[in-house]
Amino acid sequence: MSEASVIAQPQGASGRLRADTLAASVAILLVVTVVQRTIGFGRGVLFCRWMTPDELGQWELAYSFLMLAAPLAVLGVPGSFGRYAEHYRQRGHLRTFLRRAAAWTVVCAAAAVALIELAAQPLSRLIFGSETYADAMRGLGMCLATIIFYHTLTTVLTALRTYRIVSAMNFAQSLLFAALSLGLMWRRPEMMSIVYGFSIASLVAAVGGLAWAWPAFRAIEQPADRLPHQEFWGKLLRFAFFVWATNLLTHLFAIVDRYMLVHCAGMTPQEAMDQIGHYHSSRIIPLLLASVAEMLSGLVMPHLSHDWETGRRREVAARLNLAVKLTAIGMLAFGCCVLAAGPLLFHVVLEGRYDPGLQVLPWSLAACVFYSLYLVGQNYLWCAEKTWLQTAPLLFGLAVNLAFNLMLLPAFGLYGCVVSSTLAAAACLASVMYLNRLHGMQVDRGTWMIALAPLALGGGLSAASVVCCLVVALCAATNCILNAHERSQMKNLAIQYLDRLAPVFRRRRLPAGG
Repeated sequence: MSEASVIAQPQGASGRLRADTLAASVAILLVVTVVQRTIGFGRGVLFCRWMTPDELGQWELAYSFLMLAAPLAVLGVPGSFGRYAEHYRQRGHLRTFLRRAAAWTVVCAAAAVALIELAAQPLSRLIFGSETYADAMRGLGMCLATIIFYHTLTTVLTALRTYRIVSAMNFAQSLLFAALSLGLMWRRPEMMSIVYGFSIASLVAAVGGLAWAWPAFRAIEQPADRLPHQEFWGKLLRFAFFVWATNLLTHLFAIVDRYMLVHCAGMTPQEAMDQIGHYHSSRIIPLLLASVAEMLSGLVMPHLSHDWETGRRREVAARLNLAVKLTAIGMLAFGCCVLAAGPLLFHVVLEGRYDPGLQVLPWSLAACVFYSLYLVGQNYLWCAEKTWLQTAPLLFGLAVNLAFNLMLLPAFGLYGCVVSSTLAAAACLASVMYLNRLHGMQVDRGTWMIALAPLALGGGLSAASVVCCLVVALCAATNCILNAHERSQMKNLAIQYLDRLAPVFRRRRLPAGG
């Protein structure tokens, strides 16, 4: 039996995994994400209530370091799973691919933990602006190993399109993280309590997911022929290098503003972490959008890769255009709701302790929406294997971020920092769509129009509401944003879901004995 049948059949006594369809995958993603992000939101609110702004800033810097170090430590190889799992599956070498990639990841993770242990003091000065956090850095090193394990496994299972297991792992990790970190903080409300909770939750969720999927991994048959190492590693590492470079620039882009506050704003480490704590409070909800976009991007990628491998290049472009448009519309509408609820969140729920965060909330929202659209839009270059070009938008965005921060940070402080990040995210989105167009993707007028809409969020609730209503009206009545084919697709999809829901409502209206 081939690897194709192993992955395609339902999971049962034989231990095989079922590859979910795109529609089922989106449904699973949405349901689990809503629950998971609700838990994350509650956890973030309690972090803000139980910690001072400078303690919250310490956690923000620690978390930023972990998210930067995890993909960099493994040199980009797990990031290639979404692109090459299908490639090697169709050629009968899926088992070889997974075994070699796993061995690479283990070796790299062990080396990264050892390096952090040896260089704890210099890293403490780089991350926190002071060597007093050296012991905390060693704890972060151990946490890093569990995060690499968790992220690598979820990447493998996502590449195999087994979203049921991935969703269960993400849900378990989120729930455990909330329970463990809040339990530890009840006694010691400090950064390391959250770090330990995060580490244990990631480890438990990963072990559970591996136990679930292990029979299916064992059921993958041995390849019929040998895959030469030179051919395998040459192809994989060329792709992985640019994944690694992209991850480096992505995470530098995401965290550079906070570290500029630490090193370039003329503040003491505690003052800088206090400002970073306020910044963190403004990103509690916006980061939910970015995390949803990241999962959506990873979910769509294997399906786009499948279309690409079968020669349906035009279908890839059409799906990606529609994905960018729907993501922008949904996030713009959600952003308006967040702006309306902002005073309630900051003045009542957070007890007025983070008012500077409320002031920068509109621009934090705009930055996260731009970045979310970028995450979805970059998939075309992945499919086209133009991985070296992935670094160009991020490098451009990083340069924009640095330049505007240097200009605005001294005069406007935190506000200037957040505006700079928004402009940088917009530059990333514009450049990646332009590169997609240069390499064969037909980016239609509606995609360009909707890409500008998140700027309205920076203008506050009134401006965002007007633009959101205008976008919805244009989508419903004209072909300016959604073309005729896309509108027909959305209409048919809505009818299908209504037809499925109708029997449910009819059964509810039946009498008890019916």
